[in-house]
Amino acid sequence: MKCYYDFHIHTALSPCGDDDMTPNNIVNMAVLKGLDAIAITDHNSAKNVRACVECGKKNGLTVIPGMELETSEDVHLVCLFDCVEKAEKMDMVVSRYLPFIKNREDIFGVQYVIDELDNVSYTVENLLSTATTLDVYSAVKLVRELGGVVIAAHVDKSSYSIISNLGFIPQDISFSAVEVKSPETLKNLRENHNLDKYKIIHNSDAHFLWDI
Repeated sequence: MKCYYDFHIHTALSPCGDDDMTPNNIVNMAVLKGLDAIAITDHNSAKNVRACVECGKKNGLTVIPGMELETSEDVHLVCLFDCVEKAEKMDMVVSRYLPFIKNREDIFGVQYVIDELDNVSYTVENLLSTATTLDVYSAVKLVRELGGVVIAAHVDKSSYSIISNLGFIPQDISFSAVEVKSPETLKNLRENHNLDKYKIIHNSDAHFLWDI
């Protein structure tokens, strides 16, 4: 059985996410693209997960609750959970490790929390797209304690990936998968970073509807 997926999608809550990335717009675009499952992975937050999951239920689309966590090493990790409650618990815990830096809306954009009808509930003042004080090991441990899985995000990017920032993938961290942004980079990555031991997935890291 084939399953068409995109497990790395940002909503308008992410400061770099387009304002049109609302729960209904995302779900409807995913359905138009013929996807069976998506994951909502905003930067260091899961505040729009519940609304997206509800929209997915109404449209026959599986929506996985998630978050893109940024560690103290500026490494991005896609964290996925099997229920909204675990993702929201993760949100609560991560907020304690997120330094308060007031979001410059004129530079980064507004961080919208949106309900399942696409109404804006409120905006988040603390800048979400910044490093937490959790190191990679602590972050992975936290996600697993909450029953989640961790995917090393966009390992082929020149920034915010575990390979670009650490130079390698630590062998004592068994990621559930590694994500590549551009499949054409796979051959080089396999040769230089022993990727054959991992499941390899390709996601969009969508910040705009047309990216999905």
